Amino acid sequence: AFVAFGKTLEETFINAAEALMDIQTDIRQISPKECFDVEIEGYDLEQLLKRWLEELIYFLDAKQMLLCKFDISIKTKETEEGVTYVLRGRVCGEIFDPIKHVSKVEVKAVSYHDMEIGKKDNMYYAKVLVDI
Repeated sequence: AFVAFGKTLEETFINAAEALMDIQTDIRQISPKECFDVEIEGYDLEQLLKRWLEELIYFLDAKQMLLCKFDISIKTKETEEGVTYVLRGRVCGEIFDPIKHVSKVEVKAVSYHDMEIGKKDNMYYAKVLVDI
């Protein structure tokens, strides 16, 4: 589990992404060699965060990409069902190299269990539990 903090929701989601990557390897050893556009939607902030982190796990599982740079924006969109949250951005990293990158723990999934997003004393926070 980890708690990510930020002055904005975007900063909090980026810090959560960095924490997720750092659980699996030393994020300081990743270079932003390749970049990809991302767009994720959620009916609330918890679903958006879960989908965001799952997308990052997908990059590692399916493409062997370790990510280290995240540039995102979070907006709301009106739909017939109500408000939807939309995360758009760009993520950068490089293909896993066992010589360069340390293997720590493999994260298999992000859990809703005890997930919490909030704001306290002008700081956003996101509490996340991952399955390893």
